[in-house]
Amino acid sequence: MKPKYLLLLLLLIPIDFLSYTQITELLRQPSDVAVLFGVFFLAMLLVGNFIIIRYLLSKINRS
Repeated sequence: MKPKYLLLLLLLIPIDFLSYTQITELLRQPSDVAVLFGVFFLAMLLVGNFIIIRYLLSKINRS
C-alpha cells in the first residue's frame, strides 16, 4: 500500500506548481479584489497541503 500513497504524494507536486502559478497571476493583478482572492487561495493551498501531506505521511508510516 505504500506505493499508492507515495504516488499521491508525487502527484501533489505538479498540482501545487500549477496552482501556485495561477495564484501568482492573481496576485500580480492591479485589482484589489484579485489580490484578495489570490491571498485567500494561497492560504487555502497551504492549509490543504498541510492536511494532505500530514495524512499521506501518517498512512505511509503506519503501513
